[in-house]
Amino acid sequence: MKLPDARIGYAGYSRDFSAPGDRRRFVAYAKARNLAFEYADLAREYGLVLVTHNGDIPGWTELKRQNPNLKFVFELADSYFTRTGLPGRYLKGAARYALGTDSRLSPDFFRTLIAACEVADAVICSTDEQAETIRPYNANVVTSFDWFGGDLGAAKTDYRRGDKLRLVWEGQSTTLSNLHSIREILNSFRDHVELHVVTDPQVYRYFGRFLPHPSKDLLRGFECEVHFHLWERGSFSGHITGADLAVIPIDTTNAFARGKPENKVVMMWQLGMPVLTSDTPAYLRAMQGAGLDLICTNSPDWRSKLEQMIAAPDAEREQLARQGRTFAERAYSLDEFLQRFDRSFELAGFSS
Repeated sequence: MKLPDARIGYAGYSRDFSAPGDRRRFVAYAKARNLAFEYADLAREYGLVLVTHNGDIPGWTELKRQNPNLKFVFELADSYFTRTGLPGRYLKGAARYALGTDSRLSPDFFRTLIAACEVADAVICSTDEQAETIRPYNANVVTSFDWFGGDLGAAKTDYRRGDKLRLVWEGQSTTLSNLHSIREILNSFRDHVELHVVTDPQVYRYFGRFLPHPSKDLLRGFECEVHFHLWERGSFSGHITGADLAVIPIDTTNAFARGKPENKVVMMWQLGMPVLTSDTPAYLRAMQGAGLDLICTNSPDWRSKLEQMIAAPDAEREQLARQGRTFAERAYSLDEFLQRFDRSFELAGFSS
């Protein structure tokens, strides 16, 4: 059956499909392939349903068991298989039911994910490591990546710097704490760098909706000059390209954070930025693919490479940025993005 002829239900990250995980993944694919779809409703019949982490996972898993003819593709974009601690698993499962995310109680969230992978016709994930953990439960695994498309503004063209090297960090406020892994290093360079942070105004302590507090609170203890920019779709690119160097430190002792895909470094490259990152598996692969040595394995590495970037002439930073951008445009093209989703739906029995 051809995919455009199927009635498609999509259980996405937001009801209006405006969340980054929607517009940078399936929604971008559907627009490019001119596919009609609707928010997935358990009471309606579909030829294909795509369920994300924010969808009713146990509800759709049970429906697939009852109706094997339903084509079910499961997207697990983050490394939730690293969260194996029993208290967290049961708290997550119970909370999802209590908050109305799941239509039925599936208390062990880790087992909920396994069950969804087992019944799915295909599973979409984001890294090679994720694929290896999923494959024992489902052989039809496809790795994909974010397509930033219309989210991004113009790429950086002016690499002249001022007296201080302007560093930029961008991301969701829930991941802002990763910056503390290089706080003392930035403090030691306080006379030579300034930090620009582009993120949400608030961070929530629980489940992305409870006990909010200002994101700026997480920047206490930074002694270098700090500039806070609210993340807005129309302006965040400009805040990034207005800096000289992007930094993506990761607390590599946190398995979930360490398992993140390379999307952020790719986005920075597409914006024409040179980037320093921690040595997560995905970032390391991306850097090796681009032929760049801008990975930091420990604090001395961060100190050394930041010192090099502070001393680097404008032309050197521009060359590093152009090298990353050339690789990103080739390896993470729109055509490659579409082919990854094509493959997942082909495994579910559809042709594009």
